Amino acid sequence: MTEVNIVRSTEAIATFAQIGITLLLFMVGLNLNPRIIKDVGKVSLITGGGQVIFTSVIGFFIGRLLGFSTIVSMYIAVALTFSSTIIIMKLLSDKNDLETLYGRIAIGFLIVQDLIVILILMVISAIPSEINLTILALETVLKVSGLLLLLFIISVYIFPKITKVVAKSQEFLLLFSIGWCFAVATLFHYLNFSIEAGALLAGITLSLSPYHYEISSKMKPLRDFFIILFFILLGSQMVFANISQYIIPILIFSAFILIGNPLIVMVLMGLLGYTKRNSFLAGLTVAQISEFSLILIALGVNVGHLTNDILSLVTIIGLITIAGSTYLILYANKIYPYLSRYLGIFERKGKKVDEHRYSKDGIYDIILFGYNRVGYDILESFKKIKYEVS
Repeated sequence: MTEVNIVRSTEAIATFAQIGITLLLFMVGLNLNPRIIKDVGKVSLITGGGQVIFTSVIGFFIGRLLGFSTIVSMYIAVALTFSSTIIIMKLLSDKNDLETLYGRIAIGFLIVQDLIVILILMVISAIPSEINLTILALETVLKVSGLLLLLFIISVYIFPKITKVVAKSQEFLLLFSIGWCFAVATLFHYLNFSIEAGALLAGITLSLSPYHYEISSKMKPLRDFFIILFFILLGSQMVFANISQYIIPILIFSAFILIGNPLIVMVLMGLLGYTKRNSFLAGLTVAQISEFSLILIALGVNVGHLTNDILSLVTIIGLITIAGSTYLILYANKIYPYLSRYLGIFERKGKKVDEHRYSKDGIYDIILFGYNRVGYDILESFKKIKYEVS
């Protein structure tokens, strides 16, 4: 293969991988519609935020007890905090559970987690700058505020008009979406922020568009390809030379994610008045670490805070928890009856949340099949004449 000269440049491989991760995270953001927060905002914010806090604090102390330094323990703790958007969305979609109550709560978790991880990636990517920390913090706050305001204005007031014209051609809509992804990612890179954070926010802004279903369906082949590429890239970066000394930490951290994270979510949802079944099903969706966890650790390696051994450790934890949680989520409805009698402690005895108010079932004048470019215009017309449309 040497004679053919097939991609021997390390820089070329790194660039290709960066493009892949950028597109991958753009597609993640594309499936995270912030409007979901309107339906399950309270439980998403409290449980999602609470899980992030409790997991990171407990994870930090576990890291310190296992002998890791403070900075390494902090990175590992944060990495253990986030759940995989890609895995959860794919599994919930396969089970047709995206519109269930627990499914919408799980997506709410993801939105809360991803907003937090955007800020973390921005801060870490800005740390290498050799300036006063106070000035750095002030600059970061101003830049982040300006960027979020700009993206909000574009997504709410400008994009609806642009996408209505662009959507007349499916190919043009796809090219426009990819162009928007790289434009925002480039802007973030220019401002010394993480490209990954830019790509994710680009996807979230387009998720507000009525055409995000079309965009998502067109980009599915790209998504599936880059999921494969992402894990191949991770595997190629793993170092097994010293991994034997990390067997115990790997097992402890993996057990904490597979068991501890769901328990944290079940406790918080139980306190909010949700049934043990929905708490259990939603809890299982956080029983793995995220693609962001691996990106965060890789970023820590790049800025010199971590070694490749830690990257390998977290990658193996990721593989174990993703494999384990996939089984748990897919067979959750079969597992629940066996555990139901023991889950009563996670259910509040007094007044409970009326979960039926979240149901979208109802009586409609019209049922519309196909919410694409044509379907959207039809829906808007029916809404103007006060028809109830499903």
